[in-house]
Amino acid sequence: MEQLFPFLLALSSAFTTAAQTPTIQYPRLSKTLDSLAYVDQWPMQQMFKQLPDSVGRNLEDVEKRNFASHQPLLEKIVKQYGYPGFKQVGKKSSDNFWLLVQHADAYPEFQRQVLKLMRAEVKRKNANPIFYAYLTDRVAVNANQPEEYGTQVKYEGPGLGKAVPKSLRDPQNVNRRRAAIGMESLESYLDSSTKLHIQMNTLHPSTN
Repeated sequence: MEQLFPFLLALSSAFTTAAQTPTIQYPRLSKTLDSLAYVDQWPMQQMFKQLPDSVGRNLEDVEKRNFASHQPLLEKIVKQYGYPGFKQVGKKSSDNFWLLVQHADAYPEFQRQVLKLMRAEVKRKNANPIFYAYLTDRVAVNANQPEEYGTQVKYEGPGLGKAVPKSLRDPQNVNRRRAAIGMESLESYLDSSTKLHIQMNTLHPSTN
């Protein structure tokens, strides 16, 4: 679960974006991506709310099955459409595509393929540069390489621990790299990640 907490910070824009523009090229694909992202996020949202599954399933297992079942669909989308950017499916759905790829850790070669496609779309301002940073770090961590932006964290120290990057290249200049693409400072990000981690792992009294 440790890799998933920071996404609740990053994904707020993906799920609060304004309605899709009517001039997108592939509205049906847009709806498909939004539906897949809803399924992807549902178990995490239940865990965040500390709610059990209604039929007693292990929600982390449900997550893993969802990720695996989405993978062949994502491959088909890339083969047919390339990278679905803002012009193709709208900002919300494009960000949702990124989310689905971000969770395809069992398919690192596919993640690297999408990262390369996404880089070109970021240059065209047709994809989210902050989410590109997340995928850059995800690919690096999965290849046992240092992160560029410090988005992938682990928790160290007493109690539930504090968020720290799993690895980091050139730490002295990380905030310069983050600021260049519109990200908050690493210190602020790690503080928010720690607070969310504690919130998700602290039992709350039932409100029933």
